[in-house]
Amino acid sequence: MTTLAAPAHLLHITDTHLFANRDGRLLNVNTYDALAAVLADALQVPPDAIVATGDLAQDGTAAAYGHLTTLLETVTAVCDRFPPVYWLPGNHDVPPVMRTMLVRPPMRPVPEAIIGNWYVILLDSTVPEEVSGRLSDEELVRLDAGLARHADHPALICLHHNPLAVGARWMDEIGLTNAAAFFEVLDRHPHVRAVLWGHVHQEIDTERHGVRLLASPSTCIQFKPKASEFSLDQRAPGYRRVWLYPDGRLETQVLYIQGFTGCADVDATGY
Repeated sequence: MTTLAAPAHLLHITDTHLFANRDGRLLNVNTYDALAAVLADALQVPPDAIVATGDLAQDGTAAAYGHLTTLLETVTAVCDRFPPVYWLPGNHDVPPVMRTMLVRPPMRPVPEAIIGNWYVILLDSTVPEEVSGRLSDEELVRLDAGLARHADHPALICLHHNPLAVGARWMDEIGLTNAAAFFEVLDRHPHVRAVLWGHVHQEIDTERHGVRLLASPSTCIQFKPKASEFSLDQRAPGYRRVWLYPDGRLETQVLYIQGFTGCADVDATGY
């Protein structure tokens, strides 16, 4: 009987929206408490690595990023090891502050990594002073070169902005504006297996040309799917687990926190 090689276990968290003040609330939800609840739940099954895909701070302050590091240090201390945390910026973040603050272990301020047998590349899709995203020519070249350099590994690509329409007009208007150029690069590399992002505060799982396309819920508030205007869902804070098999197969599961008492302001028209 053949035993399948064990997969690498990846935890995806996104859109944590932390504030300098630990009591800071986003549309009535305490984002610090929500993230603490997510991590306490998720790390009952310790992952091999964590990926945080942007909008990690709501106010872009050093203190907010300090809270993120402290939370991860504190909660991962219950594991028998400290899973490395790979991160990238979102439109609410301030990248220069991130690069200064998110350097202490378990944070890994690197643009790519090998996790298990997978090549994982983290892209910066942010545009200063813009909510929508765009991959610069330099990032597209880096993506193309990285995929070519690691053609013997299945590849997972991470970014913040949604590279495809999600069926909600207001969100589709603020997604990745040069998605066609992004997919043109991917189409040249058949070992690309999946794309993982945040920004849309909801669960998405679809496929394009054999590539799995995955968005994950926020660790705080969720947006209502298929809504034409800004609208909140009442789903709890969530996260995604991803299992990366050495042969390029992928399994995934989205989970929401049971019993979280925070309740989003459903009458909100934006934030």
